[in-house]
Amino acid sequence: MASGGGGGNTGAGGSPGMGLSLGLGLGLGLGMGEATSEAEEEAATAEAVGRLATTLWLRLRGWEAVLAAAQRLLVWEKPLHSLVTAAALNGLFCIFPRGATL
Repeated sequence: MASGGGGGNTGAGGSPGMGLSLGLGLGLGLGMGEATSEAEEEAATAEAVGRLATTLWLRLRGWEAVLAAAQRLLVWEKPLHSLVTAAALNGLFCIFPRGATL
C-alpha cells in the first residue's frame, strides 16, 4: 500500500475541501429555497382544505342525519337493516329493469 500524504478530493481550486464547501453551500442554499416553497405550498393546501371543509359543512349541515343513516347502512353497522335495504334495492331493480322508463 502506498500512502500519499493527504491527497483526497482537491476540488477545482486545488485546495482540499474547496469543491466540497462550494457544493455544500449551493446545496444548502437550494435546499432552503425548496423548503420555503414546500412550506408555502403546504400552507396553501391546508388553507384550501379548510375552505372546502367549511363549504361542505355549510351545504350539508341540514342533511347530516340522512347522511349518517346512509353511512350506517353502507358500513353494515346494523346488519339486519343493511340486509333489508339491500334486498329492497335489489327488488326495485328487478321490478324496474335497466332501460325501462317510469
